[in-house]
Formats: sequence, structure tokens, C-alpha cells
Amino acid sequence: MSEMSQPNRPLVVCYGDLVTDLVMTVERLPIEAERVQSIRAISVEPGGAGNFLITAARLGARAVAFGTIGEDAYGQAVYDMLQAEGVDVSYAQRGAGSVNVLVLVIVDDAGQHVFLVRDGVGDPFVLDARSIALIRSADLFFMPGYALHERRVAGSAVAATRLAAEAGAPVMNDLGPIVSEASAREAALEIVRLSEVSLLTADEAMRFSGERSEAGAAQWMLARGTRHVVIKRGGEGCIVFSADGEYVVPGISVPVRDTTAAGDAFAAGFAVAWLKHRDVHKAAEFANCVGAAKVQKLGSGRQCPTVAEIANLCPGMLS
Repeated sequence: MSEMSQPNRPLVVCYGDLVTDLVMTVERLPIEAERVQSIRAISVEPGGAGNFLITAARLGARAVAFGTIGEDAYGQAVYDMLQAEGVDVSYAQRGAGSVNVLVLVIVDDAGQHVFLVRDGVGDPFVLDARSIALIRSADLFFMPGYALHERRVAGSAVAATRLAAEAGAPVMNDLGPIVSEASAREAALEIVRLSEVSLLTADEAMRFSGERSEAGAAQWMLARGTRHVVIKRGGEGCIVFSADGEYVVPGISVPVRDTTAAGDAFAAGFAVAWLKHRDVHKAAEFANCVGAAKVQKLGSGRQCPTVAEIANLCPGMLS
């Protein structure tokens, strides 16, 4: 069944960042030259936006992967895994000879991680008539910041976001570490202007704005157009800043195994809850629970939390 024929499920379109995570677990970081360490486990998972899409689909959204996926073995693995998780991959452009973005994720027993990235190869993403129609029909359009860094999709990111905003589809972004890249700043500012909700860590928000406090950074972003700023604080929860004040969501005490994909899972939880309740405070509370459920698990992609795991951690939150 296509996403257009499922009217009771919100249509969530996620732009770009359809990367492959090659996850390796080791005893300790950093890796030292000329010192042998054993690899405890290795797996291939959808990373980046794949974490958002899988979590959103598990939470009941019609999640659409919008961007590019390579036709190499790593790209095909992501394509198949997303499809098996109920994510619509029919809008992902591919092309003969294309190579997917590959992220080597090394995680140690203490939950520390490092990311090594190989860029993708292939033709630029094209906003064709079918893609434009999808954007205009979306219940929510999500823009991850790494899409502004990915060569195949970066050129159309602002145009796609503008199409969504002009059609009345709420835009949500999670710019992430991309805020530190001068080459992406103009695009990032425009996406913030077009967004209903902007998600960042305190450090990212302060670096982006030049302000010295998370409150000052949030006010700087609100002044540039976004209606709500959500500052993610890891184990301490999050704070929602809006024109009418701020709302603090305390953290949930859980054992932390791996923070990989926690921000993506948080964003998916926020998106689905926001569409359900139309209340950013309730959305932040639920997102906080989803993020806490994720950090208890090792890995990304299919290791994102299930509905049962979220319900077990936060009883009643899914009602």
C-alpha cells in the first residue's frame, strides 16, 4: 500500500542523509597505532536519517525516505532494510554506478564512539514533479543538517524545504554539527527561517548563534524565524523555547550503552507526537522518552527503540 492511500497515518517526509552505518564494537577508544584490538561485533545498519525513518515508522508514521541511495552493496543493504521496516523508499533516487555514503561507527565498552565518513558518488538529486507533489502533501517535512553536507542532495535542500513551507507543511530541522561549517551557514539560516521547530544541542546552538548561553542562542534563533527551539541536553532532558517562554523536560535516568542514533530517535519521537497532539511540550516529553530508550541499546538503524521498549520505559506515554 502506498503512502498516499493510508489516510490515518501522518505522512512524514525526511530529506537526504540516507547513509549506511558500518558499526564496529571494540573494547576501548581511542584506537592506538601498532596496538592490536579485537573487534567484538560488526554490523551494517541504516544510519543518519535511517534512524529517524525507522523510529517514525515504528511509531505509526508513513515515513518516506527522500533523497539518494547508492546502488552499491552498502546502498542496497540500506534500501532493503528500510523497506523491511515499512519505510517508503520509492522516492529515493539511485542510478547506475552510484555509491552510498558510508559511515564507520566505532563504539567501545564505555559507550564512546567515533565516526569516519566516506562520501557518496552519483548524480545530483532532482526535484521532479512526483517529488514536488510528495513534498506538498506532507504532514511534516524533516530536514537533517547532514543533508546540507551530502553532495548529491545539498543543492536541492533549501528548494525542497521552501516548497514544503509554501504548501503549509510544517518543517522541522535538526541541523546538528553542520552549524560549524561556514559553507552551509546560508542554507542553514534559511532552513531555520522556514521551520516550525529547530532541534539542536546546547553546544550547536551556541556555536551557530555566537551566543554564550542556550537561552540566548534560542532567542537568537527565534528572532530568525523558527517558532520553537528545542535544546537537547542528553541525559538532562531538553528545553523548549518559544515566544511565550520556555519549558523544561527533565532527563530520564537510564543505563547508557550507546548514544549513537539517540538524536535521530529523539527527533522522530518529537515529530510523531507533535503531529498527534499539536503540542510542543507533549512532543518534547515523548521525544525525551524515545531518546532514553535508544541509549540503552547498542548500534543504529534497526537497533532504534521499539514501541514496546518505549512503553516499558514511559508507561502511558503512547496513549
